[in-house]
Amino acid sequence: MKKIRGFEKVSTEQWIKDGNGDYAEIKLPKRSTSHSAGYDIFSTIDFTLQPNEDIKIPLGWKVYMKNDEFLMIVPRSGMGFKYYTRLANSIGIIDCDFYNNSGNEGHCWAKIRNEGNMPLSVKKGDAIAQGMFQRYLLADLDDFTGETRTGGFGSTDK
Repeated sequence: MKKIRGFEKVSTEQWIKDGNGDYAEIKLPKRSTSHSAGYDIFSTIDFTLQPNEDIKIPLGWKVYMKNDEFLMIVPRSGMGFKYYTRLANSIGIIDCDFYNNSGNEGHCWAKIRNEGNMPLSVKKGDAIAQGMFQRYLLADLDDFTGETRTGGFGSTDK
């Protein structure tokens, strides 16, 4: 079967470098119902965030997709509504060339911030965000000046 878009675990070497916990327990993103637009993203660790704290969470997976697509990561509505938590970057964008480029395997992370007034406790395996595949369009006379991506976070503006 030809791979078009989906999720796969990072290598065990990458997980040993970035993660903590049992590699076998990494949960790939998954839709919870047949009409869900987003793929639930699961925590790989237990944690409690006090008000005004944040945490970076290695997710243990990477994502592949077609060249005119990206994965948009957004907060879970329930966490934001009940606890006033958000992703530290508001909305995450994972470009198709983040996956397996020469300087980066493509390990995805989430950074969650508690901006509420009560502690938020999350268990390993709980859904913490959601991802949606999106297509994008280019402007007429698009003036692409960059090189092929080499690296991970922050690599496109070098």
